[in-house]
Amino acid sequence: MRKLALLALGLVHLPAFAFSHVDLYRSEVVVDQDDSNAEEAARIAGMKEVIVRASGDQNTLDNQAIQKALSNSAHYLAQFSQGQADDKATLKMTFSGSQLRDLFTQAQVPFWPENRPDVLVWLVEENRYDRTIAWEHSDSNILTSLLAQAKVRGLPFTVPVGDFDDITGIEVSDLWGGFVDPLRQASKRYQADAVLVVKVQGPQLRWTLYDQKPIMLGQTRQAPLVGSASGDDAAKEMVNKLSDYFAKKAAVVVASESSESLKVRFSEIDDGVSFFVLENKLKALSSVASLDVLTIKADTVTFNVHLLTSAQEFEQQVNSMGLVLQLEDTVLPSQTETAAANPQSQVQSELAGGALPIESHAQDAISMNSAQVPVVAPERVLNFQWQGQGVHPDFSDDQPHLDENVELEQ
Repeated sequence: MRKLALLALGLVHLPAFAFSHVDLYRSEVVVDQDDSNAEEAARIAGMKEVIVRASGDQNTLDNQAIQKALSNSAHYLAQFSQGQADDKATLKMTFSGSQLRDLFTQAQVPFWPENRPDVLVWLVEENRYDRTIAWEHSDSNILTSLLAQAKVRGLPFTVPVGDFDDITGIEVSDLWGGFVDPLRQASKRYQADAVLVVKVQGPQLRWTLYDQKPIMLGQTRQAPLVGSASGDDAAKEMVNKLSDYFAKKAAVVVASESSESLKVRFSEIDDGVSFFVLENKLKALSSVASLDVLTIKADTVTFNVHLLTSAQEFEQQVNSMGLVLQLEDTVLPSQTETAAANPQSQVQSELAGGALPIESHAQDAISMNSAQVPVVAPERVLNFQWQGQGVHPDFSDDQPHLDENVELEQ
C-alpha cells in the first residue's frame, strides 16, 4: 500500500501534456433559403471549412485536386442533419476523416494532426481609459469572436476562469506592460503549451505569443512572436496568423502513394504534341488527383494515375474523351502470387539443393511454403490506343512537361 502511495505522489510531479484533441471533420453552416442549390452550397462551404481546419493552410483550397473534390462534396460526407442557429436553418455535417486524409495524400497537401497545442489567452480590453481582463464567462464580443474563429481553424484556446486565484494573481497593468514574471506565476496553474496576451484598443488588436509552456516564461532566450491587426476582421486575422504559424510547425505531407491508384497504358503516342494533349486531358478529369509518368517505350506511355473516385468512373471518363479506343486489360501476376500458386516446384528446388531432408519432411515443407507465401492479387493495367493525332494542345493552360526522372525504355 505504501508503494502505491509513493507512486501516486511521484506521478503528481510528472510533466503534463496539454495537447488537445480537435474534432477536425464536423461543420455547421447556415443554409441560404434563397439559393436554389442551398444544400449543395452549404455542403461545399462546410467541406471547405473542414479542409482548411485539417490542413492548417488556407491556400489548400487552391489546389487543383481539392477543387475537383469540392465539386463532388457528397462523396466525402459521412452524415448530416438539419439544425438551427440564431433562428436560422443550418446544415450539420460530418465528413469522412479517412477519405479526406486519402484526398490530402493524393493532392500532396499538408495534414495538421488532431492533437494540437493548447493556447492560454489573456485578453485585456481598453474602454475609455478603463482596462479589464476578459475571463472565461465575460460578456466580451471580441473574446466571443476569437473563440469562434479559433474553433473554425481548430486551434484550442483556453481562457482563464477568473476565480479568486486569477483575480489576485495578476494585475491588468502586468499584462498591459508585458511583465513576464507575473504572467508566468498566473499562467502556470493552467496546463497550456503556449501563452497569448492580447491587448484591445478600439478596433485594433496587438498580440504577443510566447510559444512555450507557462513555467518556462522568462527562463529561456526564446523571443516571443508579436503582431497586430485592425478593423472588423481583426480577431479573424489574428487567429488565422496564429493557426498558420502552429500548422507550419506540425503539419506534414504524406509522401506515400495513395492506395487509390491505377496503372494506365496508352499506345500510338508517336509525337510530343500527342503526349501533351493526352496528359492535359487526363489531368482535367474530375476523377484524377494527379498522375506520374512511369515509362515511355517507343510509342507507348504508362501512367500511374492517383484517383479521386473509383477506377470504374475513371475508366468511363477516359472513354468519354472521344480520343481513345479501349483495348483489353493487361493482368500482371506478382512474384509472390506465382510462388504461392506452385509451392511444389519451390520445395523440389530446395530438396535438390540439399536444404531439406528428401523423404521425411518433403510433404511438411510443401505445406509450410503454402502457408507462408502470401497470395497477392494480380495488378490490373488499363490499355488504350490514342486516336487524337492532329489535336492541338490548349496553350492557355500551363504546359505539361516530361519529368527528368522518367524511366526511358529502349
